[in-house]
Amino acid sequence: MASEVSKTFDEEFEEYWHKVFYITPSKDTKCDPSVLEYFGVLRLTDLRSPERKLWYIYYAKQPEVDETLNRIFHKYGKKNMCEIFRKHTFSGVALRARVKAYFDDKKWHVKGNLLEAPAKSSYNNDQMIKIMTELHHEERKMLYSFLCMKHNGVMTYFY
Repeated sequence: MASEVSKTFDEEFEEYWHKVFYITPSKDTKCDPSVLEYFGVLRLTDLRSPERKLWYIYYAKQPEVDETLNRIFHKYGKKNMCEIFRKHTFSGVALRARVKAYFDDKKWHVKGNLLEAPAKSSYNNDQMIKIMTELHHEERKMLYSFLCMKHNGVMTYFY
């Protein structure tokens, strides 16, 4: 049932954008799901110092998610990590940059894909999920605003 609703929405959404940008739809081409990117966060437990609060951020295209997770699990140990957040996004690179900038402003230790909360901070997985959801929502809002701006520009051109 949910896939039918999602499929119908996707079809309607695609039809709407074809109308907005005056693109003739092609029956033989569909959106390729392999270009869809996912952004995720893994909770990392350091066995040598369990008081450290570490999270690992990653992004990958849909077919590469399992390979990316296996590589990360191999590097840090699967039993030391658990996935707390994964969402599809327009650009994993842009969301990663937004997340790193956000935590860098909060004076966290940010190195590569690792995020470390300051000592004696009260951050936990629930707070991290909430922050990631908000940052993901901001990223989607920015994309939506861009599309609306383009749509308004097209409409003012024709009227």
